[in-house]
This record gives sequence, C-alpha cells and structure tokens, in this order.
Amino acid sequence: MLMKALNYRIGIWLMTFSLFLSTSTTFVSCTFEDNAIDPKPEEPTSQGFFTDEINKLIDENYEKVKANGYAKLVIPKSLYKEGLFTFPVNAASDMKCMVDAGYKAYVNGGTVRDGVMGTPSHDIDFSTNASIDQIVATVPNAKSFNAFKNIWVVKAYHDGDIETDIAPIFSIFEEYGGKGNVPLTKYPDSPYCDDLLEDTYSRDFTINALYYDYGTGDIIDYHGGLHDLRDGNMNTVVTADVKIALDARAILRGLRFAAKYQFRVGEELDKAYKDHIDALKELDTYNSIYNMESGFNGGFALRYFKLLEQYKVTDYYLTSLTDRLQTAAYKDFVEGMLGEFDKVGKADMALSWTAIFCLAFPMKSRLRRIPRKTMWLLFGRLSTKRTRRISSLTIKTILMFLNLFRMYGTYNSR
Repeated sequence: MLMKALNYRIGIWLMTFSLFLSTSTTFVSCTFEDNAIDPKPEEPTSQGFFTDEINKLIDENYEKVKANGYAKLVIPKSLYKEGLFTFPVNAASDMKCMVDAGYKAYVNGGTVRDGVMGTPSHDIDFSTNASIDQIVATVPNAKSFNAFKNIWVVKAYHDGDIETDIAPIFSIFEEYGGKGNVPLTKYPDSPYCDDLLEDTYSRDFTINALYYDYGTGDIIDYHGGLHDLRDGNMNTVVTADVKIALDARAILRGLRFAAKYQFRVGEELDKAYKDHIDALKELDTYNSIYNMESGFNGGFALRYFKLLEQYKVTDYYLTSLTDRLQTAAYKDFVEGMLGEFDKVGKADMALSWTAIFCLAFPMKSRLRRIPRKTMWLLFGRLSTKRTRRISSLTIKTILMFLNLFRMYGTYNSR
C-alpha cells in the first residue's frame, strides 16, 4: 500500500510539472511557427486502387487464404493507377542499385500500406534477396549493424541525416515456427532466406505484410492484407493468440492503427487482446513510449484513448486513475478535451496526458466548473511547440519512472 501511494504521488506531482510546462507562456511576441496549428493528418483515400478488377482478384484470393492459411496474390502494375507509389530520391537510388546488380528489392510494411491507401510515405524500408555483405558492397554509404540477437540489417546514409533501412528477407523466427498457422522454416541454419512467404511471418498485421516489387511494380500479398485494407479490418499474420502472447508491442501498435484508420479489430484479435493483456507487463519502456507517443501525436488521440480504455491498457499505464476513469464525469471531461485537441490539430502526447491527469489534482473540483472551451484555451491555445516539446520530454521521464515501479511489481499492485 505504501508503494502504491508513493507511485500515485510521484505520478501526480510529475504530471503537475508537465501541466505547468505545457500551459506556460510568456507575454512576449511569438513567432508564427511557435503558435502554428499543426496540419491535420491527410485523410487516406484508396478509391484509386480498389477497382472492380482488383477487387475481384482480392476476393478470389481471400477464399484461398481462409482455406489454406495463405495464398499468393500479385497485383501487376498495369492494374492500378500510375503514380500511386512514389519514393524519396535517395531510397529509390538505393533500390535501383540493388535491382541493377541483379537482386530483388521489395518495399515493405507501412510504405505499401500507405501507398494503397493513397497516403504518401516518407519512411522507406525494403527487403532484398542479397546478403548483408552484398548489400553493403552494392549500396553507397551503407553500413550494417546488429538489430537484435543474430539479426543484422543495413542502413544507407544520405545527406541531411536521411537514412534508408535495408534488410535481407527474413526466414521464420524460431519462436514462431510450428505455432498457430506458422510452418517450420526451411532455413533453420540462417535468419535469412530468399522466400518472401517466410518473411511475411515476421510482420505483425496483414495490412503491414504487403510488398511492392521495385523492379516490376507488382504488389504482393500472401495473407489477405489488401482485403483487410479495403474492408477496414485489423488482423494478424500469425495466429492472433500466438502473436499477442509473444509480442506485446502488437497490442499498442494494433490499437494505434485501428484508431488511425478507424478500422475494426478482428474477432480473433479482439479475443487475443483480452486474453493476453497481461503481456504488457513485459513490454519495455522504449516500445511503450514510442507507441503511446505515436498514438497521441497522430491527430486521432480521442479514438486512441477510447481503444486503450476498451482493452484496459489504461489499467497498466494509468494505474492511479483506474477508479476515476470509470466515472462518467471524469471520462466526459477527458474525452471532451482530447476531442478538442484533435479538432484544432494540436493533439500530442503532452497535452493528451495533461488532459487525462489534470482532474486528479487537488484543485479538481474547481477545474470541473471551468467550461471545456476555456480549458482548451488554457491547454491548447496558449501552449507553444517549444513548451509542448519540453512537456513531452517530461512525460517520457514519467513513463520511465512508472515502468521502474512496474518492473519491481509495485506499479500494478491493485
């Protein structure tokens, strides 16, 4: 009880400091940039991709996916609108180097997802059938580094601190092989291979397991990712129960994508989230912070917060507020504030967490009497990019403190 009370006090007083930073302002002239409203995220539109012909191919292939666990679907470049996929010059140059040298270059993950959705992407990763040494020898200014365990990847460095991430095609990870819908790897002696299907099992969600062949312009899908993108569903590549139990990051990442695109959480994934929510206990500070920050900074803070509540993620990161968040008055205030932040385009982690915690302060009864629009003026209009940046750093410190409590079993003692 003593440690729980201490955790509560630390959380409240650190958040008080964050509140002060995020709402502080000086009565001097500010630059336009300081008070500029961040642009709202571009609304994705996939109408240019999902033509009748492509939809027919997707539906036919999806029946095979359901029957066999996977089925390769190739959408040739001739079937979709020209110019749908554009890449930064540096990344395109790196991929051209690989293709010209006789290797394959597959753009993967969010870049392909966003391209299909009609949203430009600036973060380019690609996979290749070349080895680490061959990549380094082929791409200028490329250096290899150890990502984790026996996995090495490559970064190509360009002027202006621009980087391109390049990786060999992954073989099936040992921890997944033979579990759920995942076959055993055909390459047990190497973390890499030249089989793109094996690489798909290293991806978390079907919408992130899409590939763009830079040499041909074909889009490749093994697990119904295009079907899920079109119909607005969140599903995992690996059987959801296995994936969530082994990788807690997929909880926060999946809810972030569901909030961003307003997608439905699939039935199996929904059950896996509820059955394995305790996996968050093992999630490290970096991944907790990164995914929380991405969720609250993306212009969909209210939707993200509602999903965190729905799946009881808040019980792990907002332990001291568990009882308060169950009251209608508290939830109404927090959700109203987050909605205001989203509308004006100032939603970020600092302001979002300030709104979540502010009624827990001793002056909460007075704050409740202040109209929401006035609160928005205090928290949103007067805050600047500079003060919110400082506040964001403060919140990262808070999460690190709270993670230490959780590691020693005190943060979750309820």
